[in-house]
Amino acid sequence: MKIAIVIPARLNSTRLKHKMLKKFKNKSLIKLVFDKVRTFGYDTYVATDSTKIANLIPVKWLLKTGKANNGTERIAQCYSKLQEYDYVINIQGDMIDIDAWTIKPIIKECKQGSFDILTAYTEGAKPDDVKVIHNYGRALWFTRSDIGYGDRHLGIYVYTPRILQVYDLFNDKYPAENLEQNRILGYYKFNVVKTEYNGIEINTQEDIDSWTVQS
Repeated sequence: MKIAIVIPARLNSTRLKHKMLKKFKNKSLIKLVFDKVRTFGYDTYVATDSTKIANLIPVKWLLKTGKANNGTERIAQCYSKLQEYDYVINIQGDMIDIDAWTIKPIIKECKQGSFDILTAYTEGAKPDDVKVIHNYGRALWFTRSDIGYGDRHLGIYVYTPRILQVYDLFNDKYPAENLEQNRILGYYKFNVVKTEYNGIEINTQEDIDSWTVQS
C-alpha cells in the first residue's frame, strides 16, 4: 500500500493573515508542520500557489498549484502527480501539534480499504468547532453551527485518487456551511474514524498566544 501525505497551504488565510509564515520556535508554521509530518514515514508534499511558502519547502516535495477555494480542491489539481498512490492523506498546515499517534487509526483504516473518502474526529465538540454527525462509521453531515451535539471534526482527509480526479465536477450545494467535505457527501462511501488530537489548530492570534503559553 502506497500512501502520500499532502499539506495544502495558502498565503492569504481568512482569519489570520499569512499564518503559514508565522514563526514558532524560529520556524514558520508550514515548515514546522511539514517537518513533523515527514517523520511519519510517508512521502510528504506541500501543495501551494504561494511563492513565499514554496521557498520554504524542498523542491522534491513541492506541488505548485493555481488558486483554489479549499484544500481538497488544491490537492485535486495535483491529481496527475498523485495517481500512483493508493491513498492521499490531507493534513492541514495549521495542525501544529500533529503527531504520528493522531494518524495511527487512520492508517489502520487505509489497510482495510473500505471507503472512498475518510475523515477523522475526536469525541465531543466546543461550540465553535466544526462538527461531524456520524453513525456506524459513516459521515452524515458536517456543520459549523452550534447545534449542541456532534463530535469535533479534524481537518484530516484520506482520498482514493479517483475522488481527487472527480472532485471538481461537484458543486457546493450548501454554501452557508462553506465546508469542503459537504461538497461530495452522499455521493461516495464517506467514512469516519475516531482518533486523538488534543492540540491547537492555528486560526487566530488567540490560538498563537495559547500555544505559546502551553509550550
